[in-house]
Amino acid sequence: MQEKEIFIRENLWTELKNDKRKNIHIVLVATKPDIIKQAPLYLELKRKKELVLLVHTWQHYDYNLSQWVLEEFWMQVDINLNIWGSIHKKYALIVERFWDIIVKLKDDLWKNPIPYVHWDTLTATTADKASFLNKVAVVHVEAWIRTHTPKKEFYHKLLDDYEKWIFDFDTYYKSLQDKNIYELWSIEPFPEQFDTKTIEPSTWLYMVPVDLYKKTLESEWYISDNIKVVWNTIVDACMISKSKISKSKAFEIYPNMKWKDFIFITIHRRENCENINRFKSIFYMIKNLVESWVYVCFLWLYASENAIDNFWLRDELNKLIKNYPNNLAYWKALAHHAEVIDMISVAWCIVTDSWSMQEEANIVWTPCVTVRFGSDRIETVLAWANVLCPPLNSKLMSDIVKWSIANKNMKKDNIYWENVSKKIVYEVLKKLSSWNLFQFDDKRLELEKYYNF
Repeated sequence: MQEKEIFIRENLWTELKNDKRKNIHIVLVATKPDIIKQAPLYLELKRKKELVLLVHTWQHYDYNLSQWVLEEFWMQVDINLNIWGSIHKKYALIVERFWDIIVKLKDDLWKNPIPYVHWDTLTATTADKASFLNKVAVVHVEAWIRTHTPKKEFYHKLLDDYEKWIFDFDTYYKSLQDKNIYELWSIEPFPEQFDTKTIEPSTWLYMVPVDLYKKTLESEWYISDNIKVVWNTIVDACMISKSKISKSKAFEIYPNMKWKDFIFITIHRRENCENINRFKSIFYMIKNLVESWVYVCFLWLYASENAIDNFWLRDELNKLIKNYPNNLAYWKALAHHAEVIDMISVAWCIVTDSWSMQEEANIVWTPCVTVRFGSDRIETVLAWANVLCPPLNSKLMSDIVKWSIANKNMKKDNIYWENVSKKIVYEVLKKLSSWNLFQFDDKRLELEKYYNF
């Protein structure tokens, strides 16, 4: 495979050299959710007239997953690292290429780089290493996101009881509020849970969505003053997208869902789509729902499309589409965030293995069913807005979905508040007014005045 060259916007280095501002805020994006969630931060930095550099690693390069969303949020890419190849190649390329960018900014242009990495992506856990090894600390947006998974005993009892026809949704729903049932340190989602855990040591400012994550970071001995509860930038993005719903063409793409009480389904996680047992459980859950005359809007994503073919389910899916044309919509993912918000705002329920969709569901007051064994958005479960649906038994799964549809208690107020990007920029600029983010201990502890030769 021929190596792709890095893209640098024309005249960028000249513009930066002539710009008198020392601090340069580097907003990194890689995936569609990255772009959506970093967009409000990028726009706020621009609004504050800060010097901003938008770096795209090209982890998501499909037009639907990248360019349309960039245009939707008025973002201009300054540098495209143009990564390619297998996952280890992408890791290496980001470290190498972003390292060169950091060196250029520091040594040639005399700038103070402030990279903003987002959550748990491959980009975040590599760009932070390139930064740290050049004595540049990152701002971690959505820091300390850990998967909380119910313990083995909890799931064994649930499944054993279900086989004996013992299942009460309200009891199950309530049991998920008990913090004692959960354990941490799952490796799912893979590899993102590894990514997010390895970012924290290179971070100097931790922007966490909820107080729960601040407390846990403090328990891991990270400096409390550097951990800021700022809520979640997805709220700001949703506010922008809500203002554009009038232009949405979502129901032109999915006309058979218009004016119906439908459920909105997205499945894409590796651990679900690369495991035949998990995926078939999910597929037959969908089949059970459609055959029960539930209206289902199932977005096809690359991972789920591949799973359908890899696990010989294409013929069954085509039969389902043919036999239930009014009940099942199956088509490409929506390109624009405003279209997604349009659909999920009126959906009866969201069924997903996505982390961002769990947040968005709460923000638009739509019940969420998470098709995973644990959740990296456990705050939505603890807020009664989300319920776990283990991908094991398709009938139990469809029962959980049906009960969630009927459960008005899951329509919860937004737990993430608003104006998050303003809070993040405020915290960063406040720290920068007195010192750089990267500090060795003599400076961090203000010991320099005690030097005596």
